[in-house]
Order: sequence, then C-alpha cells, then structure tokens
Amino acid sequence: MLLALVLAGCGPGPTATPQPPSPSATPAPTATADPTDPAVVRATGTPLTSGAVTLAVVAPGATPTADADGSARLAVPAGTLLAAPEGMTLTALSDGTAVVRDAGAAFVAGLTVQPWDASLTQVRPEVVRLDDAADLWFTSVAVESAVWGEAEGGRSLAVTPSAWARVGSLASQEGLWAQVVAQAPDADTPGMRAQLECHELGAPDKATWNLEPWRPDVGTIEMIRERCNP
Repeated sequence: MLLALVLAGCGPGPTATPQPPSPSATPAPTATADPTDPAVVRATGTPLTSGAVTLAVVAPGATPTADADGSARLAVPAGTLLAAPEGMTLTALSDGTAVVRDAGAAFVAGLTVQPWDASLTQVRPEVVRLDDAADLWFTSVAVESAVWGEAEGGRSLAVTPSAWARVGSLASQEGLWAQVVAQAPDADTPGMRAQLECHELGAPDKATWNLEPWRPDVGTIEMIRERCNP
C-alpha cells in the first residue's frame, strides 16, 4: 500500500488548462488633420510675403517672385488653399479678389488673380480656396504716397497708386481708400472717395490722381462726365 502511494505521487501532475490569448488592444484611431484648418495651411504652405504681411499658400514646389514695388506673385494650381496670418482674416470678394483684414476689420493687404474669371471660395474666415489654376498677385501697398499741395482752386491731394491698385478691383478699391485716409486723414469725405474711385476706373495710367476737397460731391455719371474733377 505504501509503495502504491509513493508511486502515485511520482506520476505527472494535473495538466494546466490552456488559457485563451488575451485580446490585443484595438489601437485608437489616428486623427486626420483637416487640410482647411488655418494652422495646417500655415504649417504646410509656401510663404507669399509683401511688406510685413505673409499669406500661406499650399502649393508644393511653387516659388514666389517679388516685384520691385514690394508685391509678390505666385502661379498655383486649382484647389490651392490660402490662409491669412494668425489673428487676421482673408475674405473672398465677389469679383474674385480677396482682402486681408486685421482684428479690427481694417484693410491690411489685397490679392488679385489672373485670369480674372478665376474664382475664390470662402472656406473659413481665414482660409480661401482657388477654384482654378491662376497667377496670384499679392500686396500690402495700394497707395505709394498721398501728398497735400496747392493747385488752381485750392488744396489738392496727389495720390500715387501702386501698380497693383491701378489694375482695378474690389480689393484695390478698399485698399486705396483705407491707405489714402491713413496717410491723409483730412481726405475722409464722400466727395474725395468718389473722386478716387473715378480715377481708378477712368484714369488708371495717370501718374498721380489729384483729389480736391473743395469740388462738389456729384453723382457717378456727372463725375465721369467731368473726368473725375467736377
């Protein structure tokens, strides 16, 4: 009996029941960055700079060129995203141009595209998308100078527009008036603004646009008939 018990104790122990493998943890899904996020556009875009203002343009391989007047140009494909500097907005206008405005909604810079029928779509307050392949023309300067002087009849403000502003657009209209008033606060009257817009439309190649505060504020047709100097 004792021998049987000893022999029984030397036998193999109970076989352990195999445990099923622990299920592997499912990896958390990786968040995909939204390509229209202004931060993403700024991080991945090509800088397009004029003066102290820089747009970010998502156009891999594109190289901006700088004009002598401080404006910048860039050829880009359809679908290109553009973002304003942080703290500013980039607003697409109805004529296919756009303006950069600061936190107070003041004009900071303007953008035009060629061909003129290329369109911009507002994606976010800071981001627009170019729907067609085009050449961008970007500038922070609409007015090179605005100097008061005396002319026949009284005071006269000689405005020298930039080459970009001479082309004419909704963006340039906004930029011209904002920078004229910034340089010559006394010019801030409806009649002076009407003369300025008339010169932009009717005398874009004139060396300086002479605006006189003493001239009457007349309607558009009369303003054009009088060659912007009623």
